[in-house]
Amino acid sequence: MTCVKHEEIDVASSDRLEVMMFSSEYPPCWGGVGRHVQDLCRRVCEHVELKLVTATFGRPTGLFEIDNIAKIHVRSFPLLLTQYMVGVRLKRPSRTQLIHVHVPHAFIPRMDRRILSTFHVVWAQYADALKHQPAISLFDLQHPTINRHLIAVERKLAELSNAIIAVSQSVKDELVARYGLAKEKIHVIPNGVNPEIFCPAESRENLILYVGRQTAHKGLPYLLRAFAEFSKSHEQYRLMLIGERLEGGVDRSLVRLSEALGFRNKVKFTGRLPEDEVRKIMGQANCLVLPSLAESFGMTVLEAMASETPVVATGIGGIREIVRDGLNGLLVPPADSKALATSLERIVSDMKLRRRLVEEGKKTCKDFSWDKVAERTLALYRQVCS
Repeated sequence: MTCVKHEEIDVASSDRLEVMMFSSEYPPCWGGVGRHVQDLCRRVCEHVELKLVTATFGRPTGLFEIDNIAKIHVRSFPLLLTQYMVGVRLKRPSRTQLIHVHVPHAFIPRMDRRILSTFHVVWAQYADALKHQPAISLFDLQHPTINRHLIAVERKLAELSNAIIAVSQSVKDELVARYGLAKEKIHVIPNGVNPEIFCPAESRENLILYVGRQTAHKGLPYLLRAFAEFSKSHEQYRLMLIGERLEGGVDRSLVRLSEALGFRNKVKFTGRLPEDEVRKIMGQANCLVLPSLAESFGMTVLEAMASETPVVATGIGGIREIVRDGLNGLLVPPADSKALATSLERIVSDMKLRRRLVEEGKKTCKDFSWDKVAERTLALYRQVCS
């Protein structure tokens, strides 16, 4: 098995590679992986012959060939079916030189073509975080037999890959610790952000915001309890949760919890919204909260920073590689509603702190440009195929 070492490569001078990319989601399907794939494809397609195979409930668009394998109109194409479809497609004859896989637990047959896999999560880590959490979505499947199977398939994908991209150092450390992979095989290339498409509103609303999927690992019950405590002394503030479950729709257990906590009239569950509307709201919000129990990166944190919106997030996983506590955001322990409420209080009452978080957040975004992500990914393509 080939281990890949980093070296500078002149991508522009090389012949165009044929790359087939697989992703379990793609816009308009909701999810950070899909947005990552879309932004990456938009840039690498200028340098390689790119074909994307994906599954989404709408009509995907791009300046490259897209094969949507979701032939039925569903809010989220069955994830396990997507994973099997990767293996089916790869068994077909093809001149493709490189397979780039973004599908978690993809079933990859042994073949001559080179494989590069991007690990956006390590399922074994997420399964540990979800052991004692009630399920919200299909993503939260916690049957021990299913988990053992998914982890085994994930390990096989990691072993078959000629090289691996980890979206954070946290993901790389998990892959090394859990699967015994060589460190040299794993390359940390983080997600990116487009600061130019995010902008702050002229005035801020009394709004606490969450953007993301409704799954158990996002820790949303702890956010609702924190807001209940916070709103006792800040009655003018509202809470908005943008996003939906993996299979679509708002989770009723979260709605019932907000009712039980006595502030249903102060919280809005929007479901999925168009990206331009999400960006507008993010620029209007007073604070963005990411209360995750497990998080490999945390793309919305960067998007909030680009919107000049202060961030409160749990100090776990890849979030710690973006947020420096007290400098460009506030970090709290996971599953700690009291600490979340206290941090919200600091955000809304300390103007000096807000200004520091905003200014440092804008600087942080400069280190996560999509152009840099694409350049490093293209260089790795050439290394894997050399």
